Amino acid sequence: VNVLCDARYLEWFSDGSKLFLGPKLLELGTAYRSKIDLLKSGAPVVQELRDLTGETVQLSVLDADMLLVLMKEEGSHPVRIISRVGSRVPVNWAAGGRLIVSDLGDAELRRLLHQTVRASPTGKANLDIESLVRQVRRARQQGYSTELGEANDHAGCVAAPVIDASGQCIAAISIAAPEQRLKSTNRARLIAAVREAARQLSQRLGCPY
Repeated sequence: VNVLCDARYLEWFSDGSKLFLGPKLLELGTAYRSKIDLLKSGAPVVQELRDLTGETVQLSVLDADMLLVLMKEEGSHPVRIISRVGSRVPVNWAAGGRLIVSDLGDAELRRLLHQTVRASPTGKANLDIESLVRQVRRARQQGYSTELGEANDHAGCVAAPVIDASGQCIAAISIAAPEQRLKSTNRARLIAAVREAARQLSQRLGCPY
């Protein structure tokens, strides 16, 4: 009981005679509800983006300092990128990772990166903390992020931020595609599509702008 009280899952009445549910449970419930709302609102947007582009589409969130794939719709092209719901990767591996941490202050962002940055399987993921901070800030400012070959050979992603009613980035929508379909002309088309999908989902979640 004392451990649960210290962790704010329980708390004593003022006279110390009874125990009551603590504020931590409210925080967990609120977080769970927001994730359910995100899944409910995000499902049609993710599916529509997959249908529009034919590419694999993912909706990801930050989970314990890692990028977690919360939802995905597999592409319809014969050659496509396969992803798995529940997979977690360091934020420096993915285009969506640079967006999902973009509301952190500089000090907190550097702390997270120092703790979580890892070399990717291809060896091409950026490991330089200061360079990553600049990439994060630039991605949020321009409203999208891209990567090619950093996490997987001959494949890449374009991603856009999902903004909630408080103006915070709570998720990222990304399109994963083979490198031959991420050439400049088609990449611009995919970036425009993922940004529009992220805008639609953000509006559903009450984004103020």
